Amino acid sequence: MTEARGNQATAATLQREIPGAENLVILEFNYYAYGGSGADGLAIALSDSVVTPQPGSYGGSLGYAQRNNGDPGFAGGWLGIGLDEYGNFSNSNEGRQGGRNGRTLDSVAIRGAAPDYRFMRATDRLTPGIDTPNTNNPDAQRYRIIIDSRESGEAIVSVERDLTGTGNNYDMLIPPFNALNEPGQPAVPENFLLSLTGSTGGATNIHELDQFQLCALKLNPVGEQVDHFEIRHDGVALTCQPETVTVRACANASCDQLFTDPVEATLEPLDGWQSGNVVSFSGGAGEATLANRVAGVVELDVIGSRPSTRPQAVTLCQIGAGNLSAANCEIEFFDSGLAFDIPNLTSHRPSGPIEVQAVRRDDVTQACVPAFENVEKPVRFWSTYVDPGPSGRPVSRALSVDGGDISGDGSNPTILDLDFGADGIAEIDVQYPDAGNMQLNAEYRGSAATDDAGLVMPGADQFVSVPAGFCVRTGGECSDGDASCPLFVKAEEDFNLSITAVGWEEESDVSLCEGNPVTPNFRLSDIPLSSEVVAPSGGDDGIVTPLIYSHTRSADATETVSVNVSEVGVFRFKADPGTGTYLGLTAPGGSSGPTGRFYPDRFEVTVDPGELGPGELEAGCTVATSFSYIGLDMVWELVPSLTIEPVSVEGNRTLNYTEPGFQRLSTAGISRTAPAADSTVLNRDGSPLAVTVVSGGGTLRGDEPDPGLLQFDYASDDTVTYNKVPEARVPLFDPALEYSVTDIVDSDGVAGAGAPYLFTPAANFDVRYGRLSMENVSGPENIDELPMPFQVEYWNGSRFVVNTADSCTGWTTDNIGGTAAHHTLASDSGTFNAGEAGPLRLAPAGSQGTDTLTWAVADWLKDDFNGDGSLEDPSALATFGVYRGHDRVIYWQEK
Repeated sequence: MTEARGNQATAATLQREIPGAENLVILEFNYYAYGGSGADGLAIALSDSVVTPQPGSYGGSLGYAQRNNGDPGFAGGWLGIGLDEYGNFSNSNEGRQGGRNGRTLDSVAIRGAAPDYRFMRATDRLTPGIDTPNTNNPDAQRYRIIIDSRESGEAIVSVERDLTGTGNNYDMLIPPFNALNEPGQPAVPENFLLSLTGSTGGATNIHELDQFQLCALKLNPVGEQVDHFEIRHDGVALTCQPETVTVRACANASCDQLFTDPVEATLEPLDGWQSGNVVSFSGGAGEATLANRVAGVVELDVIGSRPSTRPQAVTLCQIGAGNLSAANCEIEFFDSGLAFDIPNLTSHRPSGPIEVQAVRRDDVTQACVPAFENVEKPVRFWSTYVDPGPSGRPVSRALSVDGGDISGDGSNPTILDLDFGADGIAEIDVQYPDAGNMQLNAEYRGSAATDDAGLVMPGADQFVSVPAGFCVRTGGECSDGDASCPLFVKAEEDFNLSITAVGWEEESDVSLCEGNPVTPNFRLSDIPLSSEVVAPSGGDDGIVTPLIYSHTRSADATETVSVNVSEVGVFRFKADPGTGTYLGLTAPGGSSGPTGRFYPDRFEVTVDPGELGPGELEAGCTVATSFSYIGLDMVWELVPSLTIEPVSVEGNRTLNYTEPGFQRLSTAGISRTAPAADSTVLNRDGSPLAVTVVSGGGTLRGDEPDPGLLQFDYASDDTVTYNKVPEARVPLFDPALEYSVTDIVDSDGVAGAGAPYLFTPAANFDVRYGRLSMENVSGPENIDELPMPFQVEYWNGSRFVVNTADSCTGWTTDNIGGTAAHHTLASDSGTFNAGEAGPLRLAPAGSQGTDTLTWAVADWLKDDFNGDGSLEDPSALATFGVYRGHDRVIYWQEK
């Protein structure tokens, strides 16, 4: 906690809040005091968490108690336990309240709450002592401090020590007592902060702690803290009227970031503030108004806050454009002066009449009364830059009063003659052609000529000038604001957003981008950016990246930000500072004109995998074993589908693409090829097993299956047919037909990524080379009926066999022709059952001879029966009468 150096007062605060009531707090630590001349010691301070921890005085006050040199005690202190080597913590000297007359070396003492820090308890001199000043290798002394507030109206405090340093052999130093029963001791605060303070004076020691342990029934995190507070004021105030100051809550040491969450700040002095000394604000800054009836200097401070302030933080103050310093936290009140209140302005816009009143404090009523009236007086005016201050301004523009520029130099002010009328009131008009925090200073100096020599009447007021708004340009403006706008950039493709902070031009300002003057000194961090969809109507607004930008000061007041938007369409782009974020005020924002058209970067395409595959062909027959025939048209059991996702440069879906007018993809933009042959099986001569595909246009639907997606479906009436040729007489096989979507391109040139998209539809069946076979028959010409068997067959690789899987194919005798000189064919029809049907029934005509029956069938039931290399309809001979063979047949064998 300290080195062996003189007159130190150090502090460290635990970043936890300890609830004060209904709690049990046990603190243990090892303590080492050594290496010096034996002083002063260490204090454990429990303080009110709403007060920013600040250590008390050095030396015997141990950083907790006050001192008669003007040092205050520990800020918000409630209880201080001192490990006192030199013995003055319990002494009543040096301005400390209560205690012993004289030192008690090597003692432990307890003092109470601010502002008196009254003495409560102390030990006699301890043996062995608290420190070992003549060694650099001391043994640990372990201390245990207990504060028990579990019972209402009690805060039982005790202190113990273990000389072994193990924590197993404690001796009682200060027996338990109720601190709330001590004179002047207030109730426990809502929450404590625990701090350690080290102190040296004329004598010194090294003070160290180790093995620090805090146990409590209730212990809360501190949360976000204010780094420190700043108070800004003009340095001039009147005793006859309240003075307003600005309080800023800083999020970091440089205060270039404000603590924008709601804050309650507790101010000093404690009295005189309108609405009390606790001021509430959000957005990082607020105002407080102080009344003081006595001429002189008043000290300003922020002594605590909710949320809490960083421990040991110091309030900094600024007078006008002066430096930030704790030494500037003084404001002087005068009994007479020039009172005026400049409203916050819009850059370049005249303020309108502002009253300047020459006033003095009435000795009886304490109110402001005219110092003089109905007289013209020369008043000295000059302006001061507050924010930006003396440096960092790209442009320094003069403040004007009554249409004329005034000086920025207090040693060479601009003198204006003001006509002070009734009640000592004159009027001025103020205009500032830039943005920032400014101060207008005024002063009247009496002279012998006006019979008031020596009279000095100061006046000052600060105001904030905000831009009239932002001129926002994109470079892709389109006044039509609809789907007819030309292509601009892709979704999530960067483009430059130009944002210019501008001033007021005229009352009827329609566009902030036409003729408005710029405000070079405007600066603000973390301004939100957003997009608003213009078209499609009701579409997604998209997300702008980045979400915020920082506007820096520059001569042209322009910030160029590389941005992108996540969506498709036409948008307005907005820059809108948050409420109260610009020097405590809300700066107007700005919006671009309709911009676009934004379009997708590409299509991500997925072929729907389906349950069995991407699309599924339907078998020609599914009664038993599913199969189809070569030559038989196959259709879709499940049409193939493609999911087409329009995406941004970063691969995010663009929901607006499927809205009317913005979807530029049609079925014409989806290029496809169909299979020409089976992928795996060849004809028996080694040539491709060709297929014929008849394809429709397909359908394209938006917002399917989810918003922003497109779904393309093949036509449900597509067909694919294995070409029936004699060379296709191959064993049954599983079909493998590869389809391809070769490209997807919309009318804007947006294309599918990764084309082509290949897929082979599922086919849960085999394909067979089949035929209908008729059997030659013969019989007497005088029988009632001659049956002719027929069946459907398929090629198994070595011969034709009955297709027992076919219980689907229909047949009819209506398609049988040929010669019928010797018979009549009975009309019949039906469906094959396990490949067999019939037989055909031929009624003999009574004559002898042979008839040829030929059955006209579809290609898939034809075959090259005669081996001539072409397909023929099946046929058979029916012979009636005694069979002697055909005169022209030498050898007859069934194929």
